[in-house]
Parts: sequence; C-alpha cells; structure tokens
Amino acid sequence: MSEVHATNDERGALRSDWVSGAILVALAIYIAWQNRVYPLGTLAEPGPGYLPLLLAIFMAAMGGLVALRGGRSQGFAAIRWHEAPRAVVILAACAFATLALERIGYRLTVIALLVFFLGVVERRHPVRAGLVAVAFSLASFYVIGTLLKVPLPRSPWGI
Repeated sequence: MSEVHATNDERGALRSDWVSGAILVALAIYIAWQNRVYPLGTLAEPGPGYLPLLLAIFMAAMGGLVALRGGRSQGFAAIRWHEAPRAVVILAACAFATLALERIGYRLTVIALLVFFLGVVERRHPVRAGLVAVAFSLASFYVIGTLLKVPLPRSPWGI
C-alpha cells in the first residue's frame, strides 16, 4: 500500500477525506432531523422512524471516522474533476426520473432511465440495453408492487 505524504505546501490544507466525512455527517444530521416526524416505536416493535434513524447514526459514525482518519488523503484543491460532466448527466437523469415517475408511471420511467444509462451513458449494445431495461422494469415492479404490495405509480395508460 502506498501512502500519500503531504509536502510542505500541502500541510494544513483542506483534505478530501475531511470534506467527504463532513458531508456524510451533515447528510446524516439532515436525515435524522427529517426523521423526527416518524414514531420510533420500541425495540420489540420498531416504528417507521426506527431504521432510518439507525442508518443516520451509522452514516454519521462512518463519516466521522472518514473525517478523523483523513489526514493523509489528497488535498481537496488537488482533485481533478474529470468525471464531473458524467456526474451532471447522471444527476440530470435522476431529476428526470423524479419528475416522470408520477406522470408516466414506474415501469416506463425505469425503462427510460435504464435505456439512457445503459445505452447512452455506458454505450452498451442498444438491443441488449433495451432488453435489460424492460426485464428489470417488469421484474422489479412485480417484486415490489405485487409481492411486497408497495403501491407504485402507474402510467395514465395503466402500464
């Protein structure tokens, strides 16, 4: 394993692990704050807020560890963001899915999202991307909507 050693210019500079850990802790605090409206229940009968609070506590602990142990990571200013355009495209696709889910339904939204991710972003064979998207959409709708009985949005056409 190689270690990243700080040069004289980098000492005292903001480190990438410190930023990552702080973001995880901040996100965990936000989740715990938003979770306050749900009842926790008891250990024997946990309520709907029990697991999200446990996950927020775990995420805060892991973020704290990342931040505390991050003294040897790369300086934050030295990071090159060569994947930033790809990340923006993925975030835009997720925003589309958020807006489309109620309008065109779960199955069509998942198909569109997976065709975009597999066919456009990952540049996979178009027929394979389409088949995987349709199969995943139908299978996940069956498992989540039918077997688990979680109501999922349907399109105006009943799909």
